[in-house]
Amino acid sequence: MKKIALVMVIVFLTTVMVFSGGNQEGGGVEPKSDDIIVGFSCAGMGNSWRMFLKANFDAEVAKHPEISKVYFTNADERPEKQISDIDDLLSKGVDLLIIQPSLGEAIVPAVERAYETGIPVIIFDGTVPTEMHTSYVGQDMKQLGANYAEALVDMMGPSGNIIMLSGIAGQMSAELRLEGAREVFAKYPDIKILDTQYTGWSIPKGKEVMEAFLQTYPKIDGIWADSGLMSLPALETMKEAERTLIPSCGDNLNGYAKFLVANDVPGYIEPYSTQQAAWALVEGLKAVNGEKLDKVIYRQPDQYPFEKIKEFVDMSLSDWWWLGDDQIPAEFLPNID
Repeated sequence: MKKIALVMVIVFLTTVMVFSGGNQEGGGVEPKSDDIIVGFSCAGMGNSWRMFLKANFDAEVAKHPEISKVYFTNADERPEKQISDIDDLLSKGVDLLIIQPSLGEAIVPAVERAYETGIPVIIFDGTVPTEMHTSYVGQDMKQLGANYAEALVDMMGPSGNIIMLSGIAGQMSAELRLEGAREVFAKYPDIKILDTQYTGWSIPKGKEVMEAFLQTYPKIDGIWADSGLMSLPALETMKEAERTLIPSCGDNLNGYAKFLVANDVPGYIEPYSTQQAAWALVEGLKAVNGEKLDKVIYRQPDQYPFEKIKEFVDMSLSDWWWLGDDQIPAEFLPNID
């Protein structure tokens, strides 16, 4: 009986050791202060926002001589590739893993495997429905969507017909912004949501969707969109159709800001910052050094109502520039026409 009890204790302790490799501070391995290897699993690189994201990340890496190597992967918005990417990064012996999720629910197993190794696992720009990560670093996406909605109500009034334009269906960075907006609009019974469509943060798709809206709905009073990548094509399509321009909201795409100012049409900008990858790196390095992180770390960029947009915009820069996210050395800025 004693032998059996001893075996059971050994099995129990072994099980605990296997399944408790990581913890909420990412402190399952010895802290490191130099020769740090970083892995960055990116969801995709399909637009200029992602190019600025990578630029801000690279600029932050350059500030940290303790980083000896960086591995960067691009999942092309395919969760099955991101799962493979994460496993590959782990096989390279990274000390820190930063993940921008494609579809959070789909990549849970890979995120949990990473966490169980004991290294810090930092999530940004999209949630993953598991507690098995060190920290979420970025912006409060639900609050951002709510802020856009409140600003739209302020501009158009507490009644009217609105359309909603979002990014990629199922991606939490899009879904949470929609959720926050809908909660605000639910407070105003005289505001009617005519339709909601996903555009994949694609300018051509945004134009296509808006053309259909204009054919279907004779009266639209406001545009809620979670990015200038949708607000801009929606407004351009209205102008081409000689429809009256209406209030809208969006992030810090320069083309959107330029359109608002050039056409003197009310709008609201609150950046969804491409600096989030840099923020994730900064917090992740703290965890590698043994510092305990909060489970959620939010940062709040500035907000730009219409009068401030006139000061914020740069009419000389490309439409695809991201205002405020260009405060990095010139050698890191992407080449965008």
